[in-house]
Amino acid sequence: MRAKAPRPEERYERRLVMRVLRHWRGMAGAGGLPRRSAVDPQRFGRDWANCLLIDVGSEAHESRFSFVGENLRDPHWPTFERQRVGECVEHTLLHCATSFLDRVLTEQASVAEGIGTHRGTPVLYRSILLPLSEDGSRIDGVLGAANYRDVA
Repeated sequence: MRAKAPRPEERYERRLVMRVLRHWRGMAGAGGLPRRSAVDPQRFGRDWANCLLIDVGSEAHESRFSFVGENLRDPHWPTFERQRVGECVEHTLLHCATSFLDRVLTEQASVAEGIGTHRGTPVLYRSILLPLSEDGSRIDGVLGAANYRDVA
């Protein structure tokens, strides 16, 4: 007797961006944008260390981080004090992962990949930014995630 194949939702997704996208879609429910208040760090498990939350400002670069996971923290910021997205040091992982924030505010979700630096080391990264909205229409927050590996 052969073992039954797992259903698609039971399979483990290896890509962080796809796991985070699945959680975001689950929060959205039947449609529309998920509410910022629906983001539950426990649902993300270990992935939460690679996630970030942004409070959207009047301009993308004026938006502020409300959360930055431990694996994404910028070493140039000795303490986390709700820094602005525009304060990210150029080419760092956090800068690269959020550099397309303005696109997310007009085109919805966005995925990026490329080369940056993290903690002084060149890295290859993949990131995703996903819009959030308390009223269901105006984007007032962004959920993001990024993972990386050192470049040989």
